[in-house]
Amino acid sequence: MDKHENQLAKQVALLQATIDALPFDIWCKDEEGRYLLVNQSFEQYAGKTKEEILGKKDHDLFPEEEADEYVAGDKATLTGNLAGYHEIDMKNGTYKEEHKRLCIIDKDMRGIAGCNRDITDRILATQCLEQSEERFRTIFEKSQIGIGIYDSVTGIALHVNDRLVEILGRPRHELLSCDWKEYSHEEDIPENLEKTKLLREGIIDRFSIDKRYVRPDGSIAWINLIVTPYTAEENKTQCHLCMIYDITAQKKAEEANRYLNYHDQLTGLYNRRFYDEELVRLDQAYNLPITLVMADVNGLKLTNDAFGHLEGDQMLQRISAIMQSQCRAEDVIARIGGDEFILLLPQTTYQEAEQVMNRIQNALKQDKTNHFICSVSFGQATKEKEGESIKEIYMIAEDRMYREKLTESRSMRYETIRIVRETLFQKNKREQMHCERVSRLCQALGEAMGFNLSDVLELKTAGLLHDIGKIGVEESLLNKTEKLTPAEWEEVKRHAEIGYHILTSASEFAGIAEYVLCHHERIDGTGYPRNLPASKIPIQSKIISIADAYDAMTRLRTYRNIMSKEEAVLEIQKNAGTQFDPEIARIFIKEVLGCS
Repeated sequence: MDKHENQLAKQVALLQATIDALPFDIWCKDEEGRYLLVNQSFEQYAGKTKEEILGKKDHDLFPEEEADEYVAGDKATLTGNLAGYHEIDMKNGTYKEEHKRLCIIDKDMRGIAGCNRDITDRILATQCLEQSEERFRTIFEKSQIGIGIYDSVTGIALHVNDRLVEILGRPRHELLSCDWKEYSHEEDIPENLEKTKLLREGIIDRFSIDKRYVRPDGSIAWINLIVTPYTAEENKTQCHLCMIYDITAQKKAEEANRYLNYHDQLTGLYNRRFYDEELVRLDQAYNLPITLVMADVNGLKLTNDAFGHLEGDQMLQRISAIMQSQCRAEDVIARIGGDEFILLLPQTTYQEAEQVMNRIQNALKQDKTNHFICSVSFGQATKEKEGESIKEIYMIAEDRMYREKLTESRSMRYETIRIVRETLFQKNKREQMHCERVSRLCQALGEAMGFNLSDVLELKTAGLLHDIGKIGVEESLLNKTEKLTPAEWEEVKRHAEIGYHILTSASEFAGIAEYVLCHHERIDGTGYPRNLPASKIPIQSKIISIADAYDAMTRLRTYRNIMSKEEAVLEIQKNAGTQFDPEIARIFIKEVLGCS
């Protein structure tokens, strides 16, 4: 499956998930009446699975009389005689549906799409007003629809049922004494008032809107409100019969889908899709000057290698939070790649954007969260005239960011490696003393082999950092007193590769990274991680191997007893030619240890 097919498949899956979340039936048929698409609500209504429904016609799924009604409606829709909402009496006295039908005409097909909703309660509630007072009261109180009768002048409820009280979360006495506007969301009041005015003037005979009510605890109840005129029999008061459906869950599902479409799940910032759309909207003359700021996190890969992806994710989250704290509400901050961000600052000059960047950099320097260093390289450019291309502004900002990154990230990586080493040593003092002793032994052996001063210093540093990759190994494994399992041993062996990746990230240590990678290779080619033959193993790695092994044998370890100097010498001699280079082993024993 290519990239476009994969993306299409994801979009189709998202569409199916969205319509499955809706609390009413969704369906689509071709011109012949065969079902092409249904949601989970329709499956429940039909009593069959999607696989049993798709490709079938109504007469394959429903009783004849019911199917005849659907087929007649389809025919009327295709001929242009039926569209929009209408009610279907299912002839059994208990079930009615409301259909929204739409004729689909495409270059490849014709068909019908629609939705069904069970409106039995609503129909019964409406009918009860025309029936006896006793029957009305029973239906009114027991209905699963929230029902209220409101004075059309004062806006205060005269009667409310239990379900309306439950949905709005307010005591009955409060609803019977307050204007509905007092517990409506202020943004929804104008539309509600406009529709109510049209209803009173007789321009419309009913209306339906989605609106929000505010509960006493501040939470929001989304409802679908249907309002019809009603005259109270007892005093001929002009009232409004209001029926409400709780659609809070549906609205939350829609909002969640919108959020996922436009936000980065890790940081909560906007994503590339939102940025692309918002850039088109904001790229207008009244927003000039517009400044684009490119931002690239320094050392994300190094942090992931050294401390794990969880720490890398936390670093991205901290940087995102700092950016948000230093920008205005109208600024757009988006994560557009793994370690790349972009800031879109409308009505912001180049100098003002520089102040924003300085605030972010200062906040980053003060952040001491966990082990990592929050460091970001920035590049910015400003569109000042209407004729300038925003794409060119983007390219200029990106180029400036990469130029800054060349200098900024180098010092940051060096500092991060220093922190990695100190963190490892702070967690494990035994490891620190081991590395320092190996470093001194490497220095002595290098001098004994005639290395020049710079090579000796490089070898000494390599010895000090040879186990830096253990920062990525569980501390419990490093301190385990029992024999490691095969799986645990494989995990510990990863430290050579982890150390290599950490050190190659900084040019200052790139030269010794290969020595660290190979310090557990063996002369007989059975070492790790690459099973190198003797000729491919750097001489520095061979030196570290002997120094590392000698110190491990002569110091108390969690998994074996300490050896004497003489026992360790015998062990090195025994493994010379298989594990250790024979000549280096000879020099180490004679010149460094002073043994014959």
